[in-house]
Amino acid sequence: MLNIVFPVLNEESCLENGILTTIAFLEKNGIPYHITIADNGSEDATSLIAQEICKKNTNVSYLKLGARGVGLAFREAIKNNASSLKCAYIGYMDIDLATDLKHLKEVYALLKDNKIVVGSRLLKESKVFGRSIKREITSRGLNVILKVLLGVKFSDAMCGFKFFEAKSAEFLVENCSEDNSWFYCAQMLIVAESRKIGIKEIPVVWKDDSNSKVKIFSLSCIYLEEIFKLLFRKVRRRL
Repeated sequence: MLNIVFPVLNEESCLENGILTTIAFLEKNGIPYHITIADNGSEDATSLIAQEICKKNTNVSYLKLGARGVGLAFREAIKNNASSLKCAYIGYMDIDLATDLKHLKEVYALLKDNKIVVGSRLLKESKVFGRSIKREITSRGLNVILKVLLGVKFSDAMCGFKFFEAKSAEFLVENCSEDNSWFYCAQMLIVAESRKIGIKEIPVVWKDDSNSKVKIFSLSCIYLEEIFKLLFRKVRRRL
């Protein structure tokens, strides 16, 4: 079974549509699933809407967290899956469905032979729509920094479409620092690569949300800070 985690923060406007559209796709394509709504600090009607969805759909659960952060949301969802849900596979995607749902079918098939399957907007076969030049330059720049400083081989650390064999996800949680930010999910890939856990990248169709709440500058600063922390750790291990 595939546990799809949706980290949400004040998503009352698109939560119901995102979940119901995903459920319809999964059921149409015969993909066994559980959906976890991981609410990291919402202050609008997200909580009420999520709980109503759960009442009507037994395969959907609501995880309320006391702090903000996509990293926190995904990490706690992995722990929850390990302790109670026991789904064989787990991953996360954005509630605005920026990544075309058709890739879930591909992911589910690939996870049978791969520990990690992630989307990349930077592969030549990928199709990206509505992305601003500012976001494109920032994303590519941060990925280049990762390659230069940490020597990673995967192409897109920031794509919000990452799926794992559950046991591998649990291992990575145990071996990653507890950063609550978006970068935590990139850190999982960095640690996986360093531990020789294979990462399968797939090209995706991606449509940027013009109403995205992502603050490019502050997010970039967090990424750079965490990258240098990992670099410092890497250097220390060599000394």
